[in-house]
Amino acid sequence: MLKTTASNAQYTLYESDYGLLSTGLHVQMASLSEINNRSGDPLSSKLSDIYFEYTIEPNVKFALNLFEESQLYGGFSMIYSAMQGHDPSGITYHGTPYSSREDYAPYPDYKDWMMKEEMYIGLRSGKLIPGLDDNAIDLSAGSQDYKLGTGLLLANGTDDGGFRGSYWIGARTVFVNTMIARLNSNGFKLEGFYLENNPRNPENLKRYTGMNIEYNYKDMANIGFSYINDDHYAGPITAKTNAYDFRADFMPLPSILPNLFISSEFVYQDNNKLTDVDPLDPILYLYGEMGKKSVFGGFAEIQYKFPDLPWQPVLSYRYAAMQKGFDFMNFGFKTWSTWFQGEINGEFISDNTDIITNVLRVVANPRDDVTINLIYLNYKFDDPEVWGITSRHYGNEVDLLADWAFTDSIDFAAGLEAFIPDAGGSEIFGGGNKVWLQGMVYASFKF
Repeated sequence: MLKTTASNAQYTLYESDYGLLSTGLHVQMASLSEINNRSGDPLSSKLSDIYFEYTIEPNVKFALNLFEESQLYGGFSMIYSAMQGHDPSGITYHGTPYSSREDYAPYPDYKDWMMKEEMYIGLRSGKLIPGLDDNAIDLSAGSQDYKLGTGLLLANGTDDGGFRGSYWIGARTVFVNTMIARLNSNGFKLEGFYLENNPRNPENLKRYTGMNIEYNYKDMANIGFSYINDDHYAGPITAKTNAYDFRADFMPLPSILPNLFISSEFVYQDNNKLTDVDPLDPILYLYGEMGKKSVFGGFAEIQYKFPDLPWQPVLSYRYAAMQKGFDFMNFGFKTWSTWFQGEINGEFISDNTDIITNVLRVVANPRDDVTINLIYLNYKFDDPEVWGITSRHYGNEVDLLADWAFTDSIDFAAGLEAFIPDAGGSEIFGGGNKVWLQGMVYASFKF
């Protein structure tokens, strides 16, 4: 899932010493095809083996120059999205639980929707405060993007798919009713935030209050800590989560092995719910144990770049584990398989809870404008009883993905993916044990 943001290609409508007014347009389209959809799950007979999506996002941005190079800025955008067919998630087949509509019938084969995306205003400090970097203070409010670290917990604030049309492209990303305060100077970043997500189903509304602090040392090490509180009404209970997130990215031996890089994140949570949802029947949203629980999640990744080899390959290994009951919050896309883990499993089957993954990746650049990813993922469940099955061994996935930056404003991508179910996967797919194959093509145009 691309989960892209608004276009960076802007057309200037007005520019002077007083400020800037610009507009842009981002058009995305994708087509996906499935062979042995959902590994032979009986549900697949209700879905589409070939489906098509597109999104259109116009935007307007402005900046008003104030004294000492400070700025008042803002932006507004709308997204029209459409989908022909029914993707393997089954969302469009189940209807009401994802839309809060009154009819329980499946959605029609063609779905489209127009809704507001960005609508924010902010103030940058410029050179107002001596001793701090330019624009060290940034205050903003409204509907806007926010990403914490790699996006393991907070990155994508708005749901796509279902009655909202396009699902896989995932053009909608903003949090709504936000207030964000940032101080960024001399390697330190301090943030305080209030965010609301924008789900398809209003019962899944979440409100996040938190803080984030980071320190960057000469681009060789970056450490961070965040606290996030989510306190919202969820059906019969008030759902509460307190999350403590520790992150570290660093070069362990910069003078000896300058191409070795380590990234890690550890999350401790206490909450009064289980967030696990049976994806085979989204109507059944079971909270299970209501008592306070302590759960853990996170990852560790090591990567090494070979700059002297053809195509300058980067080899990496990542271990990620999220316990049963881990609140996956509003994770989002950074790169392929982060944090939609697998272009088949992560997109359409499981969220980041009750899952353990081992990920081996090779990234190569045959040309400056072409990037190839070859990714292997192994999946296990922390507790298979969450899914109503007996085996922890879920399956394996192999993804081959290519990105082509054709021009500064035109991008293409293509992929071939395969999911091979293990015993647990076969149980989840109603006894289906076929190799699930998927093909994808994507195009992005920014004007």
